[in-house]
Amino acid sequence: MPLLEFDPATRRMRTQRMLLRPLEATDAAGLLGIYSQPEVTRYYELDTLSDLLQAQRVLDFFLKHHDRFAMLEPGSLRMFGTCGLFFWDKTTNMASFGYDMASQFWGRGLMREAAGAVLAYGFATMGLNRVNALTALDNRASIKVLEALGFEQEAVLRQFAYWKGAYHDMRMFALLREQLGEGPIAQAMAAF
Repeated sequence: MPLLEFDPATRRMRTQRMLLRPLEATDAAGLLGIYSQPEVTRYYELDTLSDLLQAQRVLDFFLKHHDRFAMLEPGSLRMFGTCGLFFWDKTTNMASFGYDMASQFWGRGLMREAAGAVLAYGFATMGLNRVNALTALDNRASIKVLEALGFEQEAVLRQFAYWKGAYHDMRMFALLREQLGEGPIAQAMAAF
């Protein structure tokens, strides 16, 4: 199987170990399964979810403001994460990037695989030149994902975010089109 397969009619992608598809109006239960885990929302401006109505509100926000993809297990089609782009500025060809994943799937390289596909999609179909990503100062797992994808830290933004009753410093990372070279994201762009 190629590194990435893409269906332009449905915007569905298939990687080596998962399916990615745009979030749908019926995905609230899948989001609840992810965001009901305190370890997932630890570095998030989102409180840990406890019911389907809360998950529906998050889903409605994503559907309105994000180009976000559900990460699905190929056999069961169970959602185990999301990954997407938002704050797309068409004048500067820049967008922000975010992701999350249920904790039982951590440590397997799945987020790096999904993120590579979504970033390839952004650079190839949206014409992006720059992608920004923020992470909490001590979120080592997220920093590791971004660095593995080629993002470079540009700054520490002091007291930039507020969640769970406190201000938080954030690391600003960026990935430029010119940095892609012949790496995995550039290779995956051939699918588009």
